[in-house]
Amino acid sequence: MKFKTIIKPLFIILVTLGITSCNEKTESKVEIVKNANLIPIGIFNFDNKQQLAQYNKLNLDKTHPNLVNPKISKSDYNSVMKSWTDLHQRIGTYLSENRFNWETEDNSINIIHKIYFKPNGEIENYFFNVLTKNVTKEKKERFANLISDFAMDNRIDYKKEGNFAQCGKTKYLNK
Repeated sequence: MKFKTIIKPLFIILVTLGITSCNEKTESKVEIVKNANLIPIGIFNFDNKQQLAQYNKLNLDKTHPNLVNPKISKSDYNSVMKSWTDLHQRIGTYLSENRFNWETEDNSINIIHKIYFKPNGEIENYFFNVLTKNVTKEKKERFANLISDFAMDNRIDYKKEGNFAQCGKTKYLNK
């Protein structure tokens, strides 16, 4: 009789532990799948010589035509420019939402962007050169981290059959 009394609670405990461990494994598998989709983009800061060398090795301008060039995107140039403008407005909003401050006295920050996209509009690589001289190395690194985070959930509202780029100069107001 004592054996049956011990077996029943032991069985309940084992079943409970089994169910709990199954739930934990399922949750961790879901997390792994979520993280598998969050492949970081290539971020290349012109001022970082190591990143610049990596960027130059990729030779992205040969495989990703710059659609901001009117000679390349003749028929859909207006759509390209609209998508480019919209993307930069969303970047500016994202920087504001994350309380990013350039911490310089300059009224505006000038940046050359080269953004390389997959055919579906996902950001694949991002090269930037901050032209405003008073921006610190730390602020450029923070900017790069925010752009990397931004790219995880954002894409350009433009699609093409092959890879493409949109490159140009942007001026961000510095409040």
